[in-house]
Amino acid sequence: MPLRLATASGLADLAIDIPPVNVLDGASLEELARLVLQAGGERVLVLRGLPRAFSAGVSIAEHAPEPAAIDAMLAAMRGALNALVKTPAITIAAVSGACLGGGAEIATACDLVLTADDARIGFPEIRLACFPPGATALLPLRIGGSRAADWILTGRTLSGREAADAGFAARSFPAADLAKETSRLVEQLLATSPAALAAARDLLRAERRRALAEALPRAEDAYRMLAGSEDLERAVAEFGKRGARDTSEVMRERQIGED
Repeated sequence: MPLRLATASGLADLAIDIPPVNVLDGASLEELARLVLQAGGERVLVLRGLPRAFSAGVSIAEHAPEPAAIDAMLAAMRGALNALVKTPAITIAAVSGACLGGGAEIATACDLVLTADDARIGFPEIRLACFPPGATALLPLRIGGSRAADWILTGRTLSGREAADAGFAARSFPAADLAKETSRLVEQLLATSPAALAAARDLLRAERRRALAEALPRAEDAYRMLAGSEDLERAVAEFGKRGARDTSEVMRERQIGED
């Protein structure tokens, strides 16, 4: 199964396993939303990917500039983001490798992000003649408006350590220590008063919930305006011609560069 959920003793572990780089499509986003809500009976939910990639983003085919395809992609991502801010479980994204585009949007919706120092985090959609609707709504809340504009408008990527310094991630660790440090955080959360944790969770999520309810629909409307865009059609077609190559390699070529 491309997504696997395991639960035990208050912890839900949700693994994305779609080799080589966890590229998501509408079906996998819908399954992600379903499993996140299914895990709501646990106190903590850890979302993790492959060592090579938390997620390299949403399949380029899902960006096809036809209205029906755009609506389906927007709905699937909206469902995943809303599930992450609705579940009673505290959500932790444990990020290693590539965390790009839709994958980074998913991490942005989580309560906490832990990242490997050498992870690559960014929103390269602008290089495909589009933009990340979820990130326009959520990213300014995490890193501030100026940094969010820089990340989204340039499409550049940052290392995990740089992302932690910017506030996207709470902490950054050497890649070999990420699993251990994630487990340590989970143990700390599970030892905390459930009532206090739930109260703080709801307060800390209030702005994300408001952004998804108010800002995300406006961003989706703007994205729908790209239907029929020649630039988007050309970018998707160009990417498709190179589809035999490793997705992560292609995404690296579309990045402006790492600082």
